[in-house]
Amino acid sequence: MAGDSELLFQQGLQAYGRGDVPAAEEAFRTLVEQGHDGPDVLYNLGTTALAQGKIGEAVYALEQARRAGGGSDVEANLTIARGRQLDQLVGAQGEEPFVERVASATSPALAGGLFAGLWALGFLLLAARVVLGRWRGWLLGGAASALVLSAPAGAALAAHLYSQEAVHEGVVLARTLPVHEVPEARSKVSFELHPGVKLRMLDRSGDFVRVRLPNGLEGWTDPAGLSPLR
Repeated sequence: MAGDSELLFQQGLQAYGRGDVPAAEEAFRTLVEQGHDGPDVLYNLGTTALAQGKIGEAVYALEQARRAGGGSDVEANLTIARGRQLDQLVGAQGEEPFVERVASATSPALAGGLFAGLWALGFLLLAARVVLGRWRGWLLGGAASALVLSAPAGAALAAHLYSQEAVHEGVVLARTLPVHEVPEARSKVSFELHPGVKLRMLDRSGDFVRVRLPNGLEGWTDPAGLSPLR
């Protein structure tokens, strides 16, 4: 951030420090609306929302911060926010697929940087082997090592790309969100959700989206009550 953005960020921190949490939240929200949605801004937005009991908004901002590379402070506040949710899901928690667990446990920026750097180094050493007459064996070994080491980073990067394209999640922001058995407004309501619940958004039918909770429960609901995670 630079200029006005940095000034607004500092104003948000100062407002939070003197106890004016609504003003701090407004500053951080303005930054996000202006496109300054890095992990620090999102973390502070989520923290100020949490301090005011806005559980849905807090979870949403903190989940975004986690996806943007936020660290242990983000996870700590997410744990607090989830503990304050009205809905404490009961039932077996389905384990995420391996690809998604890889994506959750790694940084996309780090994976991409390592993959690109090792791949480039490998081909640079191969090119040097062609040009240089000496040290051909050493250069070939170095190139092979770099390309082999790039494979795990490439796999982690692919996991992130897959998760971004194929996995769609959202957070409930509506005060009460009914989930129906079938995609019809007059159909039976299976259960209701409240702010802060993170769920998976599956296929759509008309004005409804099919959702799945972490414990495996599914149903159809109005997507207007959800905010998709990017």
